[in-house]
Amino acid sequence: MALGTSTVGAVFLLFLLSGFVNPVAKLIHQRLCLNRGELMLIYIMMVMASPLPVLFVARFLTQIADPFYYATPENEWASIIHPFLPDWMMPNNPAILEPFYQGLGQGRDIPWGAWLPILWVWTPFIWALFLVMIATMVILRKQWVENERLIYPLVQVPLAMAEQGHIGEHLSPFFKNPVMWVGFAIPATWGTMHGLYNYFPAVFVLAQNVDMIAVIVPLFRGVSELQFKFRFNILGFFYFVKTEIAFSLWFFNLFANALRGVFAVIGITSSEVLRGGNAVADPILAHQSMGAMLVLFFGGLWTARRHLKAVFRKAFLGDPLVDDSGEILSYRSAVLILVIGTAVLVGWLWLAGMPVWVSLSLFFLAAALIVGFTRIVAESGLSDGSPPVGPVGILVSAVGSSVIGTQGLVILATTYFWVNNVRSFVMTSCANSLKLGEELKGRKHLLFWVMLLALAVGLTGSLWTIVILCHKYGALNLQIWSERGGYEEAANLIRTPSKPYLWGWINTGIGAAVMLSLMVARWRYAWWPLHPLGFPLGPVWIMDHLWFNMFLAWLIKVLVLKYGGVGLYLRTRPFFMGLILGQIVPGGVFLIIDHFTGMTGNVIFWG
Repeated sequence: MALGTSTVGAVFLLFLLSGFVNPVAKLIHQRLCLNRGELMLIYIMMVMASPLPVLFVARFLTQIADPFYYATPENEWASIIHPFLPDWMMPNNPAILEPFYQGLGQGRDIPWGAWLPILWVWTPFIWALFLVMIATMVILRKQWVENERLIYPLVQVPLAMAEQGHIGEHLSPFFKNPVMWVGFAIPATWGTMHGLYNYFPAVFVLAQNVDMIAVIVPLFRGVSELQFKFRFNILGFFYFVKTEIAFSLWFFNLFANALRGVFAVIGITSSEVLRGGNAVADPILAHQSMGAMLVLFFGGLWTARRHLKAVFRKAFLGDPLVDDSGEILSYRSAVLILVIGTAVLVGWLWLAGMPVWVSLSLFFLAAALIVGFTRIVAESGLSDGSPPVGPVGILVSAVGSSVIGTQGLVILATTYFWVNNVRSFVMTSCANSLKLGEELKGRKHLLFWVMLLALAVGLTGSLWTIVILCHKYGALNLQIWSERGGYEEAANLIRTPSKPYLWGWINTGIGAAVMLSLMVARWRYAWWPLHPLGFPLGPVWIMDHLWFNMFLAWLIKVLVLKYGGVGLYLRTRPFFMGLILGQIVPGGVFLIIDHFTGMTGNVIFWG
């Protein structure tokens, strides 16, 4: 429920509040119901907390526990990795780690005395990371929302659900729309059958593979494949995207897929093993995606140059002509948080043993990828995806492991939980939340503290819950993401140091040149059909699963606009919102049912 940027858990809870709790409250007394602003405030808090349990906290806990638990004589981590990990940074006592991974015996208490000091040590780093992400979005909000008018497709359903009807109406207009319920019924029936199959397999035998509507066609002598996988919610989200963006996303995925096949058939390969948990498997295409993300990042800064100048004039000179009253933080506060937070992050890693130039390089690459990915989510509505590459692998490829050194490589391995293979960030949640914050009346400064409260409760609750679950059942028996791959890569690089990879630089330059050409063509020629956002994401493996839904959404919207105009598009929007909710709601309902019945493994695939 937390893998993607669409935060489906938050959407489900908003559905319960606006579709059931509010109408019942109105029946009792009008004052008991939540208004539009209150619903948005609750939803924003849920959105901010959504990435924390699975995508952040669970990975963080395994990141600090894996290097000592998984150390064996064969991998030699005791001599290669352990001497370079500060004692204050991780739990290293087998008596502490074994109960975490294997579960506590009867009558034993959780060793909080050993865990709490480690968690407190990481607190400055984690909060600096969160605050830097929020400050960055505060600085960019006006440029994205007001100047460029990005459409933020992921907030369209929550905004519709929070609509208020006339006085005396119990249901909002959204829930009285029959078109929405028609769209809702199709995936809801599908998902309900899958949930019931786990309880009554003999009756609902046809629903055995209900979450895998897929046809896979092998291409290029079987070295590549074309996946036709249907996901109702992806179809729904991309119906709200501009047609040129939706077209470019599926076009560049097919182009990258064909390119991989051609490379394999004619023997074009890379000798590099690109480390860092990349979402693009082919090193050639991974470097090109990195080049594209760098251009997207710098291109965004160039486009926002006038706005950024105004921000810094307000921050440092107090320019009265620059209005920041509509932001959750003053520009001065946002810039100070950005600068001080970055200094804390760099200083924390320096205390751990990472050279300052390595940490600065890491944060530069991470900023380009995370800000660029957040921009893609805000403009394209990508509800499931990740940045194409991880900054650690790109950094090692660019400068070589020998220059970074053993200490630097080991500490780099501790950063994987927040930079590599992350499919949702606090920054993406904050971007969508700031867009939703427009629905709140009055000054927005209170929203900053509400967002921090949500993060604090989410972080504390997630740490407490996951530590308890791991000690009760054993982390090995739970679906928790292990981060030992980073330490394996560090150990391999220590044994066999690498030099800078020249072809990586060349392919990064090629990707940057192509991305720059696409951006210039879009700026200069109104007829140009390819939007640059699709290029860096084309080779990402998740896009192989999603392209068909993007194609269908693009095709349907093109036909609707051509033959029915904007009026028909507006009338069909509720149907596609229903598709999204119909995919999400059965999963949330069965999650509640499963809690009371004890059913496990009843997972409804989100897409």
